[in-house]
Amino acid sequence: MPIPILSEPPGKPNSSYVLPVYNGELWTIPTSNSVMRMLVTEKESKGDFAVVSTGGQQDNPIGFHYHREAHDVFLCLKGSMNVWANDSARTLLPGDFASVPPNVVHQYQILGSHTEFAGLIVPGGWEEFFRFIGEPFATSPMGPLFPTRDNRNPMEVLVPKLIAATEKFDMVPKRDHKGAEPTLCTNKDNKHSNSPTEPYFLKADAGPRYASAGLLVKPLCQKADSDGRFSIARLEGSATIKSQYLAYNTLTFETSHHCFLVDIGSFRLTVDGQSSEISAGETIFVPAGQEFTLEVASRYAALYVFTNGGGLVEMLVGIGKEYGSQIIAEDFPTDAGEVNGLQEKVGVKVGEPL
Repeated sequence: MPIPILSEPPGKPNSSYVLPVYNGELWTIPTSNSVMRMLVTEKESKGDFAVVSTGGQQDNPIGFHYHREAHDVFLCLKGSMNVWANDSARTLLPGDFASVPPNVVHQYQILGSHTEFAGLIVPGGWEEFFRFIGEPFATSPMGPLFPTRDNRNPMEVLVPKLIAATEKFDMVPKRDHKGAEPTLCTNKDNKHSNSPTEPYFLKADAGPRYASAGLLVKPLCQKADSDGRFSIARLEGSATIKSQYLAYNTLTFETSHHCFLVDIGSFRLTVDGQSSEISAGETIFVPAGQEFTLEVASRYAALYVFTNGGGLVEMLVGIGKEYGSQIIAEDFPTDAGEVNGLQEKVGVKVGEPL
């Protein structure tokens, strides 16, 4: 029996589901050239986080602001975008990442004819801001992916909502902030901040890499960078590699939910006995407490995993070995003793090998 395939999150906890490419709960901000897709909301994650993706074309920056509690991240998937954080700014290309902790003045700008990026919102619930100022896009006549001709007067349809939102939500405008001129990420953008208060940019493939459980693990953000609240990583692998520990050992995380967003190729996930193969652009959510396996199903594949706490990211980094190559090409056996030693720390129960 396959994992349920939905067009948007189910609005309830303890439910695993698959979202096809470009699906989710769709919202657009009036007069913008983009659409936001809510992939996971506070209702599915019990308030721990929300995961959103955004698609759009060239538009103005959204305006400088900061959050007192919310931690934003920006992961470019297609096209390009500018992200400002305090006195720094970068133009992100596919695979580039930006972490923006609370109290950091920031803004973003979509560039080009079609850009896609994903983000994690912590804590969950702040996505309600977009429902408050936005409009449902599912039945919009302005295009299948995102609006391209919303020529309404923003003073009439947007600004009053924004003024009301600043009083209702964790968003503090900083209209007098002077941002830096954006530059491309360089090889110097290769480190995490290891601080929950400092923003940072991470160039694609420039950060740390680990061979772990038959996969190449590229952490983008870990507990040290997020005050213990979440972790994000890119996982790459190949069906030709036989030492896929996650394919033959079930994992159950007590408190960590996992959202998997496939970038290239395909993966096979089995959640509480329900199996599905998910391909590029598709999303699967696995709530805490549900048993799952993860297997690479194509010659090469990559996905991004978002989790509250450390979850699978902390486990894989914990048992991994530093790896020099950009592509995983070797079989590495997994030390069961190392996995067992991490179970209590990570909050995971490992089942008997399948």
